[in-house]
Amino acid sequence: MSAVLSNGLASANGGLTGIREWTLFLTRTADKGQRKLDKPLRIAIRDALVRLCTDPENLGERLSQPLTSVFSHHLTYKGKEFRIAYQLSPETESVVVLLIGPHENFYRKLKNLLYGS
Repeated sequence: MSAVLSNGLASANGGLTGIREWTLFLTRTADKGQRKLDKPLRIAIRDALVRLCTDPENLGERLSQPLTSVFSHHLTYKGKEFRIAYQLSPETESVVVLLIGPHENFYRKLKNLLYGS
C-alpha cells in the first residue's frame, strides 16, 4: 500500500482542533483501477478522497453481509455511477481504499478481491 495523502489539521481545517485526522492509503488494485480512468474523472475521484479524509464514517455507507467491514462512497461522473470502496482503521486513523471503479459488477469484484472467488 502507498500513502496518498494525510489530512493535516493546520492546512486543511484552517488550524481548527478537535477534528480527526485520517491518513489515506490506496491498495495496488485501487491504484490500478483509478489509473485506467479519464483524467477529469481521476481529478473528481481525488477530490472525493480528500473529502473522505475529513469524515469517512459519514460520507460513505457501510455495506451489508458479507462486506460489513467495508464502506462505499458513491460518485457520479457524466451520468455514470462510480464507487470507492474503503475500510477504516480507527486505531491508526487511516482509510484504506480497496477498489475504485464503475458501478457495473463493482460489488462482485470487491467480494472476489476480499474473499477470493
